[in-house]
Amino acid sequence: MNAPLSGLTGDPARHHGTPAGPALPSLDRPAPDPAPAASRIPASGARAKVLVADAQPITVVGLESVLRSDPALELVGTCHTGRDALALCASTHPSVLITEVTLPDMSGIELCRTVKRSAPDVDVLMLTACDDDASIFGAVGAGVAGYVLKDITPDNLLQAIHAVRRGQALVHPGIARRMLNRLTHFSKDGNGGPVLGEHLTDREAEILAEVARGLPNREIAHKLFISESTVKSRLRSIFSKIEVRGRAQAAAFAIRGGYVR
Repeated sequence: MNAPLSGLTGDPARHHGTPAGPALPSLDRPAPDPAPAASRIPASGARAKVLVADAQPITVVGLESVLRSDPALELVGTCHTGRDALALCASTHPSVLITEVTLPDMSGIELCRTVKRSAPDVDVLMLTACDDDASIFGAVGAGVAGYVLKDITPDNLLQAIHAVRRGQALVHPGIARRMLNRLTHFSKDGNGGPVLGEHLTDREAEILAEVARGLPNREIAHKLFISESTVKSRLRSIFSKIEVRGRAQAAAFAIRGGYVR
């Protein structure tokens, strides 16, 4: 299946109890996951639960087909409105929510913000036709884990889903450079250092920089010679100090503040 998802059509909201290219960059363009779909299944046999919310039936049907092609993913529900998405989130407890910026009853950005308040562990992946700055930065501000456009290939979409589950912050290749360019326009101090008095420790600053480079917790722990549990606890402190909701926001903060050189 090689057509982009934007060319792919569905049914009203429903709950699914059983399942059925080149690399995308994170903020630091990590290497793609070369493993075939069958090898992505965790040793425990547990699959990532995915919920889809998109106003366009054709997109929903296309996503159903793509998601069911990956045995490491379980499609737990589809819907067309933000209200239905919130109800399905509460009943199915997804690991990943794939949604669009434009929904009939609320924006996908508002949906993301609401989901992250009640279920902060849910990774929200924005799959959208909107590539304007307001949508991109609004979604990052709401706490999305990834922002990709609907011209993405099915294989790259699957890679994006697995990447956000590994803790990477992803943006579509077509908007990554624009996002970075805009962030670098924010002022730094005379030494190129952070401009805000967030009072991070040296270790927290190191961890924040690695988050901005797209590394998951396990790789950060290995690189800094600390435990993964220490990384997690430090991230909670970092998120609280800099007042962000997730890794994508933290990465944007780090780039803006000069933590990544």
